[in-house]
Amino acid sequence: MVESLISHARIFLANHGFDWYVCGGGAIDVFLGKQTRIHKDLDIAVFWEDRNSIIALMLAAGWRVFEACGGGVIHELFQVQEPFEKRNLFCFTSNENRCKLEPIGDEKYRFGLEKKEQKDFTYIEFLFNQRDDEYFYLPGKANLKRRLNKALLKSNGVPYLAPEVVLFYKSRYLEYSPDTLDHYQDFDLSLSVLDYEQKQWLRESLIKEYANGHEWLKGL
Repeated sequence: MVESLISHARIFLANHGFDWYVCGGGAIDVFLGKQTRIHKDLDIAVFWEDRNSIIALMLAAGWRVFEACGGGVIHELFQVQEPFEKRNLFCFTSNENRCKLEPIGDEKYRFGLEKKEQKDFTYIEFLFNQRDDEYFYLPGKANLKRRLNKALLKSNGVPYLAPEVVLFYKSRYLEYSPDTLDHYQDFDLSLSVLDYEQKQWLRESLIKEYANGHEWLKGL
């Protein structure tokens, strides 16, 4: 099913002048070459400099666009914006019935997404990232980076975020995420397929980011 969603995304996002990469659990499946679990959403990594182009594209296509404000609250956008603040955009079509919106005023809502498999191309979460000519930069205390040719990969024409980078992001969400079991599964399935350099980068990054250690270090 995720293969079909990615195929739709390739057509929908093509030729709009910005780079994009499958991330999250979908990127793990692209890396492994098979679907390993259900996916409730399609995660796409993009870059800050393209934020308004992406907002304009989604609005013009008739999708609703929301920025994540934290604490389960989202804010609906009806036009491009400055300055940029929020890293995540939730975009979905009018017939996406898994999304639950509770109005709380000022175009803001309490948001919920049912934990059901996404079967149709009706929902995208865009996650904005920073890069320069050489490096992809990761958020966090350790100011980590990865060379672009290591962080941004392609398999059978599908652009995706490198699995070790995806796993680093997932390492931050084990304690409070509703998707914790998915994060553990993605780590376990990827571990035997990552090459030495990928494992080494992930190990060193976890050591730098977590002063008190991280449970995934013992597997690396």
